[in-house]
Amino acid sequence: MNMDMKDNLILQQPFLSRCSEDFESLCINQEGISSVYEFTAEGGQTPDVQAVPDGVVDLMFHISDSDIHCVIGGTVLRFKRWPMEEGTVHFGVRFQAGECILPEEMDIQDIINDDLEIDLRWFGDDMEERLADCTNLKERSDAVRSSLRRLRNQDKAVRSTECLEQYVRKRIFDSRGILSIRQLSQETGYSECYLRRAFSRIHGISPKMFATFLRFQYVLHMMNQGQRTLEEIALECGYYDQSHMIKEFKKFSGTTPEQYYRMISRKKSIKK
Repeated sequence: MNMDMKDNLILQQPFLSRCSEDFESLCINQEGISSVYEFTAEGGQTPDVQAVPDGVVDLMFHISDSDIHCVIGGTVLRFKRWPMEEGTVHFGVRFQAGECILPEEMDIQDIINDDLEIDLRWFGDDMEERLADCTNLKERSDAVRSSLRRLRNQDKAVRSTECLEQYVRKRIFDSRGILSIRQLSQETGYSECYLRRAFSRIHGISPKMFATFLRFQYVLHMMNQGQRTLEEIALECGYYDQSHMIKEFKKFSGTTPEQYYRMISRKKSIKK
């Protein structure tokens, strides 16, 4: 089930593509994966990326001539520096919201606002060799996705709380993040407390926080389109006013809307 898109919304890390001139990505939107991407942080470039809240989980494989290792990270809670190793190929897998796969010993709460290393043998005994033999994004994507497909098929049990979580997640997407936990409680017949537990068990954050992050992502989406004023975006995304939106935008992105617009403009100029 694809829950990651509504009106062409893709949950994004907008600063990721700025860290390297060779950044490339592939849209997947199936098997619980939103996209795959890769880039190289060359010498002389700042190997840190500014991460923003997106409500999803990323796998990141760091591939060098001497070593390959993998970390998994959940959503950040506000803008945060995402360290990258210089002179290394970074290959990422972005899961769709609520669809990540974790090792048995790991809980979603463990990776909220944090990154943890994963033993490559979890993907298969030959994963390190397979990745070392890959030469491009598609080959790396095929290698990792085949392993994730096997891991996902090992546990096909669907629990009642997961069905409830899927409904809540869909309603949050459909409302563009403008939906209260009280409304969800009235719609489902479950208590607000039970809804929070069921949702947090899979996402590691509450429905309210996820909706807040999603609303911020819609702001990014609209600003990238460049067809509305800040006042119009604030109104459409359910903020009290433009000032409220700007305050939250700075908290989550580490920049002002004006600075973000300038970044978009520079990116478009470089592409031309």
